[in-house]
Amino acid sequence: MCGRYVTPEEAAMERYWHIGRHNSGRWVDRVYNVAPTSQVPAVVLNEAGEQEVVAARWGLIPFWWKKPTPPTFSFNARSEEAATKPMWRQAIRTHRCLMPAAGWYEWNEQEPVKNKAGRTVHQPYYHHAIGDGVLAIAGIWSTWSPPDGEPITSCALLTKEAEGLVAVIHNRMPVILAPEQWAAWLSPETSLEQAYVTIAQARRDFEAYRVSTDVGNTRNQGAELIEPI
Repeated sequence: MCGRYVTPEEAAMERYWHIGRHNSGRWVDRVYNVAPTSQVPAVVLNEAGEQEVVAARWGLIPFWWKKPTPPTFSFNARSEEAATKPMWRQAIRTHRCLMPAAGWYEWNEQEPVKNKAGRTVHQPYYHHAIGDGVLAIAGIWSTWSPPDGEPITSCALLTKEAEGLVAVIHNRMPVILAPEQWAAWLSPETSLEQAYVTIAQARRDFEAYRVSTDVGNTRNQGAELIEPI
């Protein structure tokens, strides 16, 4: 599960996707402790076939959702199940997106530590690309129209079995794609089978280091959260 991550600076996101300011979503602020249900940037293809950054709720609400309140725990989609689970199966076929990130947090359940309140918790780690840089997390998105109110765009990130150095900390990791994979992933013309080939070839070049237990509280924000301890 990936339940917290860090968004990149807006300028870095524009450079990474070669997105002009008219498509970059000028509303985006960098967040060091993104939590589910937050508004996050998502890269989608617009009607002109251009990559565009849109605001999305992190926590997918499928277009067919009938209840007045959104579903819970819909911020991560296990890639192995996405094609068959009702919550994800339409979006992974036709509504794929990329979720910009600088890195993500995971907690090592085998490493108990004391937080500032003296309570025993798991040690958090910050995962990032070797050499740093912006990450493109494979995601899916949807637009839902509630009974009363404006349509809501939402998204979920895809996860896979952890590999490499990440597997030492946690058994799951986000699916993170390289630039040469974006076009195939975003295109609605890409078949489900081709999309899964893209997932199988996702990036593996990540490392991690210990960070403060302060990241466990969603009210805590700031660059100090990703400083190594």
